[in-house]
Amino acid sequence: MEGMADRQATYLLEGRNGRSIRLSATAHLVLTRIDEGVAPEEVAQELSSSLGGTVTAAHVEAAYAQVRQQIEAIGQQPGRPRPLGLWFRAPLLPVSVVTRLSRGLTGGLHPALAVPLALVAVLAATATLAADTATPQDMMDAGDSFLPLLGLFMVSMVAHELGHASASMRYGVPARELGFGLYVIYPVFYNDVTGAWRLTRRQRLVIDLAGVLFQFLVGASYVLVHRLTGWEVFNLAATSVFLLGLFTLQPIFKFDGYWLVTDLLGVPNLSRQVRPVARHLRDRLRGRSQVELPWPPWVSTAVLAYGVLSVVFLTLFAFRLAVVLPELAADYPARIGGLLRDLYLPPHSPAPGRLSSILGPTYILLGVALAATTATRRAIRALRPPATPQE
Repeated sequence: MEGMADRQATYLLEGRNGRSIRLSATAHLVLTRIDEGVAPEEVAQELSSSLGGTVTAAHVEAAYAQVRQQIEAIGQQPGRPRPLGLWFRAPLLPVSVVTRLSRGLTGGLHPALAVPLALVAVLAATATLAADTATPQDMMDAGDSFLPLLGLFMVSMVAHELGHASASMRYGVPARELGFGLYVIYPVFYNDVTGAWRLTRRQRLVIDLAGVLFQFLVGASYVLVHRLTGWEVFNLAATSVFLLGLFTLQPIFKFDGYWLVTDLLGVPNLSRQVRPVARHLRDRLRGRSQVELPWPPWVSTAVLAYGVLSVVFLTLFAFRLAVVLPELAADYPARIGGLLRDLYLPPHSPAPGRLSSILGPTYILLGVALAATTATRRAIRALRPPATPQE
C-alpha cells in the first residue's frame, strides 16, 4: 500500500503531548474509516477503486495496526521538545486574547486587501531605508528616546506574531499563546503555528509571510506619524522595524525565511535534508546504486546550496561572536556599574545611551551562557553510563 499512497496530500495528527505525526492521505483514510467502525473489507474496496490497484483486507489491517502503533509510541513520548537554540520562553498573551485579536485581523489577509496593503508596506520600507536618515547606531544612541523607541518596536513584534496567528486562523488552525523568548542571542516573540503543517503549501506560504506583512504595516504607520509630526523617534522605530523584518527573512536561523524556503521547496525539515542529499550526490559520483530522492533535481540542488550558505553564514557568525565576546564580557561589569551609579545618584535615572549600551550585550552574554549550559548538560547525559537494572 505504501507505493500506492498519495504523495501530495498529507495530514498532521497532533497528540496531547504536543508531538505530531504526518500521515499520507491513504494512511489517514485507513485510520479514520476503521475508527468509524467500517469493516476492513469495505475500506479495501474503497482503496482499490481510488488507487487503481488491488488492496486486500489484510493490507488494510496491517496498515491500521502500523499507524496505531506509531501514534501510541508518539503519545508515550515526553512533550514536544523546545526548538534547538530557543533557550527560554515565557507567555505574554493567553490563547483567549490571541484568538480574539487574530479573529478581528483575518480580514486583512483577504487578497483584495492584502495585496494593496503589502504594496504600501513595501514602498514605505523601500523609501525609508533608501533615504538612510536613520542608522542602527542612531537607534543605539537614542538617549531619552530609547524607551519609547523600544516600546514602538515591541508593538511591531506583537503585530508580527498576530500576523502569523491571524493567517493560521483564516485557514482553520486555532491560535495559540503569544510569548517572548531568547533564540541563540536574539530576543524573539513567538506564536506556535505547528498546526499549519496540516495545511496546503500555498496556505503555509501565506502564514510565513503574514508576520512580516503586519510588521511592515506597523512600520508604515510609524513613517506616516513621522511625516505628520516630525517626531524622530517614529523615524527610528520605522527603520528598526523594517531592518528587523528583512532580517527575519534570512533562511539560516529558524525565523520566517527558513520556513518560507522550506515551503517554497516543499522539503520538510530542510536543515536535516542537507546531509542526505550530500550523501546521495557522493554515492552518485562514486557510481553506487542509489534510490532516487523524492524531489526534482533542481530542489536537491537548492537544498545543497542552502547547506553551503548555512555553513558559510554560521562560520562567519561564530567567528564574529568569538571576536566580540571577550570584549563584551570584560566591559559588562563596568556597564552595569554605570547603570547602578546612575540610579543611585541624582537625578536617579539612566544616563543617555546607558540602557541601549547594556541591552544588546545582555542578550549576547545570556545566550552564550545558556548555550554553554545546555551543551554541558547534554555532554554529561551522553557520557553518563546507562543505569543497570537491580536484581
